[in-house]
Parts: sequence; structure tokens; C-alpha cells
Amino acid sequence: STNIQLSKKSPDKFLKRAGEIIRKGWGQPSVFNAEEVIEEMLRQGKSLEDARCGGTSGCVETGAFGKESYILTGYFNLVKVLEITLNNGIDPQTGKKIGIETGEATQFNSFEELMTAFKRQLHYFIDIKIRGNNIIERLYATYMPAPFLSIIISDCIEKGKDYNTGGARYNTDYIQGVGIGTITDSLSAIKYHVFDQKNISMKKLKETLKDNFIGHEEIRQLFLNKTPRYGNDDDYADDIMKLVFNAFYEEVNGRKNTKGGVYRINMLPTTCHIYFGSVVGATPDGRREKQPLSEGISPVQGADRLGPTAVIKSAAKMEQVKT
Repeated sequence: STNIQLSKKSPDKFLKRAGEIIRKGWGQPSVFNAEEVIEEMLRQGKSLEDARCGGTSGCVETGAFGKESYILTGYFNLVKVLEITLNNGIDPQTGKKIGIETGEATQFNSFEELMTAFKRQLHYFIDIKIRGNNIIERLYATYMPAPFLSIIISDCIEKGKDYNTGGARYNTDYIQGVGIGTITDSLSAIKYHVFDQKNISMKKLKETLKDNFIGHEEIRQLFLNKTPRYGNDDDYADDIMKLVFNAFYEEVNGRKNTKGGVYRINMLPTTCHIYFGSVVGATPDGRREKQPLSEGISPVQGADRLGPTAVIKSAAKMEQVKT
């Protein structure tokens, strides 16, 4: 998509013109912080020169243009991991056990116990995702060389390696986390109502979700309107967002791929939040089964009640330099 990168040195005339285009409502161009983009690439181990020559492309991914193979390897349903955690490794949509046993949710005595179980489940599914990715990566390396791309990407010729076998100077694989708003509000509802206020039991919560809120509209309204929610500059919810984000980051970041590079994270769904929602049951944020998850790093649709500035302040609490 079309984007601009703003730095401290960008002239006001340029910013004003970009604003005039954005206000037309086309959603373009997106705006990125040039200094932050460079900082992210330096954190990843790129040279200052290569970082300054790079930028953002596609959706939101950063890369060293002409010097890096940076591949989006697929989307990861964070909300589904929570659903499986609440059901001790079982997918309630199919009745099949696809996760590991992390304990019956009704036996958790604290929010911390729930988060520990979630992190174990997250580790299990990230392992599966990366093992699958690495098989696909080897298939590309063996059967799908990219000779033209290899000619124009730095270091492929010098190394005598194809783009798909690690010839580029930098070789980064991304895994895209989906549903950060939905999982944040769901965990916020559990923490606030089950463990802090104790106005609903975990057993009752699970029954309510199983029934898709049918016959439980009062509880649904409690989740929708009486719960701290991401996107309103509320530290109660935003701190939970940071817990989930950091757990995802720590599971993925730095893991080795098969091209001599590593895995990183992005928080973008393209349109996958719609499909992912179709395979997830009702969630504790008040969302009914099969409805879309939250999009990108945005709040749950309609959950932001205090205007765009509060949304930006909530999103800014996520360490963007890590994505």
C-alpha cells in the first residue's frame, strides 16, 4: 500500500499535503515514523547504512530494500489459542484435542495461572507453526529458485546462492499475529469479572460462551459495557495487551529459520481476521461465535469510546519497534 515515512526533518509542506490526501477518506497513504523504522532494523542487526536505505513496504513490514529476503510466512490466530487454553487443549468447535493439557480453567485460582497456561499453549502452537514453515521453506529452496530476483538482491551473486536458499544479505521470516484487540478484551473481562470483582465464576463464563450468549444477554452486556477495553487509553486493558504482545514476541523473535536468518513478528491480518473469527466460538469480550476478530492493532470494532487520540495512545503502548 502507499505510505509515507515522516522524520523530524520532513518539511511541514509535505506533511500538510499528506494530510489533505488522507482526509479524503481513501485510507491512503499510511504514515510511518522514519526514525522508528531505522531503530527497528538496527535492533534486528542491520547496518546503519542498510537501515537508512530501507523502509516499509507491502502492509507494515520493514526491510532493507534490495538487500533482504523478508517473507511473511502466514497468520497466527492468538484468540484461538486462548479458546483452546480455556478448554484444556480441546477445540470446542470440533471437540478434538489439538493442544496440550494446561489445566482445567475452572481450577485456576488467579489470572496469573491462566496466563501461564496460555503461554504454554502458545509455545506449543508456535513450535508447530515454525516446523511447518521450515518444511515449506526447504521446498522453495529445492524446487522453486528465483534467478531473476537473485540477480537484483545484494549478496546472492557473491554467495553463489539463490534468493530462496539464503543468498540475500539478511533473511527474515515474519509470523503475523491476529486478534490482539479481541484477546486483550477477552482476558480483561476474565481478569476483571472472574478474578478481581468475582461477579461471575469461570464455570458460568464457560457455559455462557458455549451457549453463544443465548439466554445470557445480561452477562454479554456486562462484558461489552462494564469492562476495561483496549483502545481507550486504560492501563488496565492496555497492560494486558502488552502481556499478550510480549508473550507472542518472546516466543517467535530470534528463532532460526533454514536460510541463516531468524523469525520476527508482525501484527497484521490483511483480511484473515474475518476467516479466523469464523473458526472461533463466542469470546469473553462479548463477541458472538464466528464473528470477525479485531483487525490489525486496532481495538475491537466499536470498543473504542473515547475518540482516536485514546486509540493511538493505547496502540502506542505496544513496542512498535519489535514488529
